[in-house]
Amino acid sequence: MKFRSMWFLGAAAVSLLGCAGMQEAPKYPTQPVTVVIPYPPGNAADLVGRAMAEKLAQLWAQPVNVVNRPGPTTVPGADSVAKAKADGLTLLVHSISFATDAGLFTQLPYDAQKDFIAIAGIAKQPFVLVTTPALGATKVNELVEKAKGTPLKYASLGPTTQITFVTEQFKKLTGMAATNAPQRSAAEANAAVMKGDAAFWFAPVAAAVPLIRDAKVTALGVTGDARSAALPQVPTMAEAGVPKLVSHAWFGLWAPTGVPKAVVDRIALDVDRALQAPDLLDKLNKLGAAPMRLGPAPFAAFVRSETDASRSLVGDLGIKPQVYTPPAKP
Repeated sequence: MKFRSMWFLGAAAVSLLGCAGMQEAPKYPTQPVTVVIPYPPGNAADLVGRAMAEKLAQLWAQPVNVVNRPGPTTVPGADSVAKAKADGLTLLVHSISFATDAGLFTQLPYDAQKDFIAIAGIAKQPFVLVTTPALGATKVNELVEKAKGTPLKYASLGPTTQITFVTEQFKKLTGMAATNAPQRSAAEANAAVMKGDAAFWFAPVAAAVPLIRDAKVTALGVTGDARSAALPQVPTMAEAGVPKLVSHAWFGLWAPTGVPKAVVDRIALDVDRALQAPDLLDKLNKLGAAPMRLGPAPFAAFVRSETDASRSLVGDLGIKPQVYTPPAKP
């Protein structure tokens, strides 16, 4: 969804100033913190989350341990945090899928609004449309033309992810025919495109930059409002002829409901401090990500807005809401 930066960043400044006005910041943390990421290692959320965890560990002088809990969807990993002890020592780094899951699924094992406290928006990045070099398409219109003879396959991270929604928007806007070939991870999606098992996919920039630089995939356009600093040579989708396709992946931090406000505010302030550190900003920039710097109140409002937008998009694309089915226990 399009990132409404002016309103939310203005609100973020007010929110963080409010946090700074606390009479006495709590002593936190006094022991190691666990950050759960409901994705496999190497996913964009994992890369951003680990960069933030490393910086917070420096600020806190305490270990911040990253635990990857991937699954068929991100729901089980998020649910493990919703049900964790509300002491501020178990946190969740999640992505735009936090909103899309809430907008698509019914009967989730948690209430996205009631069972979590939104702490901070961390970063956002666009997607980049990449294709297999073997296809011979170097522009978006050439890719669309290739699909006219025989429908192509596109890689995604599953039928309920933002990547699928973006691709379905792309198909609708261009009249292109393509079928979904879901993969379990960004690494597998990239591999599918490189091998030609899938013709293209909208990859998070962080997952695609090394492959683009090594010419293992061909970049056709980014879904941001402007070109990505990590891929300045790649046009926006608007420049490539699809002006209405604007979408960002974003990443944030949550805690289970019940964590004291003073602790939440302390974490939010430290996340904001981290996002002003040159070394972390450099890491994010190399990942094609930009800092969000949203405090608790504006980030919560942003997530609600993104969830509503997800529900609207699902309807516009003709995708029916799905009853969530927990994965089978091993």
